[in-house]
Amino acid sequence: MIGDKLTYHSSFKKTNNEIIERLNSEFVSKKRCCIAVGGESGSGKTSLAYALLLDIEAKLGLKGYLFHGDDYFYLPPKDNHNKRLEDIANVGSSEVNLKLLDKHLSSFLSNKGLINKPLVDYDNNSIGSETIDSSRFDFCIVEGTYTMLLKNPTYKVFIENSFIDTKSNRVKRARDIMNDFNEKVLEIEHNIINEQSKYANMLVKNEVSTS
Repeated sequence: MIGDKLTYHSSFKKTNNEIIERLNSEFVSKKRCCIAVGGESGSGKTSLAYALLLDIEAKLGLKGYLFHGDDYFYLPPKDNHNKRLEDIANVGSSEVNLKLLDKHLSSFLSNKGLINKPLVDYDNNSIGSETIDSSRFDFCIVEGTYTMLLKNPTYKVFIENSFIDTKSNRVKRARDIMNDFNEKVLEIEHNIINEQSKYANMLVKNEVSTS
């Protein structure tokens, strides 16, 4: 995902330590695993996922890869937004190629080597590609709005903050235009995503100010 700056937030350590403890047997046995982080826009999914990746690497000496769900949208950001303007009913998980993402996670967990995945460039409103070598990594984390619907993650973490809770973070991030239409989109996503928390192994409330 090109155009999104990642920052490490040490305030996630308590949550990260609990996740690591719950997955201790996976890490000790050197079994490849995948952790999914889901939640609404601005809830801190990317920040938590990035902090978790760095904490696992530092604490356990393993190497991780971070998959971004935004890379798997069928359309680049502006085109996807325009399609929503045409019909707001387009908002939902059907905008994302979850089948391909699940396939790539399966390949990663099976250590099948090279994975050619999509790569979104926000600034240029385009979707390119990149190739990763799964053999170079020991575990992966996947973050995104609809990751609770994926079949292949070993463990799923859901951030409970709603689009109302996350408004200040979204304003600070300044990636999306703040208007009535986009707030309606977030309300629709909220009604969809809120139901997905039942698929999580762990629910967390993000009290950290993140971008």
